[in-house]
Amino acid sequence: MAIIRSGVLGNTRGKVGGVVGGQFKDVNYIREYVKPANPNTAAQIVQRDKMRDVVAFAKPLVGQIFNALTDKFQKHMSGFNFFIKRSIAEFDGTPDYGSLKITEGKLSPVKTLAVTYNTADGETILTYVKNLGNNGADDDSITWAIYDQSTGIWYFADAPTARVDETDTQTLPTGLIATNLNAYMIVYQLIGSIVDMIADSVFDLGVAP
Repeated sequence: MAIIRSGVLGNTRGKVGGVVGGQFKDVNYIREYVKPANPNTAAQIVQRDKMRDVVAFAKPLVGQIFNALTDKFQKHMSGFNFFIKRSIAEFDGTPDYGSLKITEGKLSPVKTLAVTYNTADGETILTYVKNLGNNGADDDSITWAIYDQSTGIWYFADAPTARVDETDTQTLPTGLIATNLNAYMIVYQLIGSIVDMIADSVFDLGVAP
């Protein structure tokens, strides 16, 4: 690779003829253009399918979950990228949604989450045991996200509730199938308005009342 310190090609960017120009750490360079290999092997197809599926699953979580709750706890990547890295292997065509954690942290999580969904009126009731553990508090905030695996649509809590409440009720669209609803409940602790600690998400599969 040649380094360009001055001259007419000093600020070259992109492909020019048979060479590519660019800059790395304020040093301009040119190199031979090599067409990237893209063999369509069976293993690559499988990996691309996994990446497509995990991204489709996780992308709707970016604003309400990853940006809001998990980004600050990742040193070298976003919460979204951390989830992709940790979870991509699970998306093999038949993901086990119960094995996924959409948040991970050191705060004590709730226990025994149970979710019931009434297809006639959409009433969705989430109950749990508050489980203070060794660092939880009654006023910790609770939120949740529910993924409908038949449609790929996510539903989110309208507003956070408190750990001490041990229940939350919300109305989802009618006509859904309870056993397609994968619920993830998250506890987080605030100092003022700043998220200071989060818990591993807790999973439950919806059931009819």
